[in-house]
Amino acid sequence: METTEEDWRLMRERVRKNYEEHRVAEDLVEQFTVHNRQVEDFVAKFSEAENFNDKEKEIAILCSILHDATKGYGDFLEHGKEGGEFAKALLGDMGFSEDLAESVRLGIERHMGREGYVAARAKEKYGNDFEYSSPRTKVGQLVYVCDILTQITEEGFNKILTIRKADPDCIRADMAVAEEKGISAAAAARLSALESAKKSYEIIMEGRDYPMESVRAFAQELWIDLQEKI
Repeated sequence: METTEEDWRLMRERVRKNYEEHRVAEDLVEQFTVHNRQVEDFVAKFSEAENFNDKEKEIAILCSILHDATKGYGDFLEHGKEGGEFAKALLGDMGFSEDLAESVRLGIERHMGREGYVAARAKEKYGNDFEYSSPRTKVGQLVYVCDILTQITEEGFNKILTIRKADPDCIRADMAVAEEKGISAAAAARLSALESAKKSYEIIMEGRDYPMESVRAFAQELWIDLQEKI
């Protein structure tokens, strides 16, 4: 591996610093930090289970640490592309090889997914024919599926709620649902967050993007646990 434990630590710090430099709300910074570490932990767990070689594991972990580095400011729908460019520039500055930096850039750019909430928002903005690029390697596919796997956790559910409270479109949508159902806006936001988590669970269980039995078995456990907790 080109990277060391100290490199991982410095990259995590640089991501957090980037949020702070762009004045991302403190509660979002905390949620994003928890999310990024969850993705990293899942990637490490399942790259071992899938017998990734050292280079594959290294790229996957780099992607997991840096995949949301530009989230929370700018165009949310472009954070995959922008995050990939941020990661490539950072890795270049730190002295990593061009090939490694480009592999990480591609993995991050393609982590957005072709289904779910973000993809639906992108179609609303760019048209029904729009699709994010799908990951073409097992490394990219693992990063993608571990990213959405976090949405089935309690921490991921809370992250979705935090994002909804900060997004004007989500606020309007939740208020509309609240009025229609005669419930509070907070309750409507929880329903929306649960629906988002359910969609993530279904994507994983269908296995179209990354048919890995170990991930599906773990997702089942998470989904049961999340429903019990909320």
